[in-house]
Amino acid sequence: MSNISFDLSGKIDRPTINALSALKREAEALNIPFFIVGALARDLILKHAYGVEPPRMTRDIDLGVRVAGWKQFDRLTDALVASGRFTSTRERQRFSFDTVLLDIVPFGEIMDERKRISWPPEHVIFMSVVGFEEAYEFSVTVRLSSDPELDIRLPTLAGLALLKVVSWADRYPERRKDAEDLLMIMQKYEYAGNLERVFDQEQVLLQEEGFDARLAVIRLLGRDMVQIAAPDTATTVAEILEAETKPGSPYRLIIDMIRGLPMRDEKFEEIRLHLAKLKQGFVEALTEKKD
Repeated sequence: MSNISFDLSGKIDRPTINALSALKREAEALNIPFFIVGALARDLILKHAYGVEPPRMTRDIDLGVRVAGWKQFDRLTDALVASGRFTSTRERQRFSFDTVLLDIVPFGEIMDERKRISWPPEHVIFMSVVGFEEAYEFSVTVRLSSDPELDIRLPTLAGLALLKVVSWADRYPERRKDAEDLLMIMQKYEYAGNLERVFDQEQVLLQEEGFDARLAVIRLLGRDMVQIAAPDTATTVAEILEAETKPGSPYRLIIDMIRGLPMRDEKFEEIRLHLAKLKQGFVEALTEKKD
């Protein structure tokens, strides 16, 4: 148990446990590492680890699998189907396991120089997997079940935030949910032990924000994102945040963040400030890292 960051045994529904257990068996047999990304990772970290209720729950599972190429990816997906437990769909990356849908996204050596994958056989549909390597490398191990024993890797909240920024920008305007998830991470980051960090270790941030703890914590999130980001990933995310916060911006990210909120017009300035603080913390840490 020494390497388990959270023990969530008894908190996760049985269909999810069954699907992940079956997938882990096939992935381990082929020596293919993987981790959970997407909304399920958000739910596991925020709701089940920290007791923060998300605005919506999901039973779909998004996974990142680290593979050397499409042959290795195909070996995994073929093994899933051959097990008799998984059914393929019209979408190459999507499989069903009873009532659970799984989207399996490859990353690693399969990526091109721009950290994209292009889906065969046509290789005309590209998807950015910027940030996947870092989110995996800095991921934590969580026990989802003790019977059967099931340990799974999840990104940290900072790693998940990196993925959300990139996914939203890469697939705009299709990924409004990524914007909503990023907003939730920003606003709930304080409940993941980071309020204490600000008061105990980051008092300068707190003072600079006029003792507004939430703003200080959001800046801290930006700084934490930089600490795990590779230089090219950090540059990509910084450019996205700059484009979405600079004067004259169409503020697409903010609009997507507030679209589902009550009294969203009144929320605009508040959320704009929060995103600006995320960018501020990100750029500060990026500048320090380069120096």
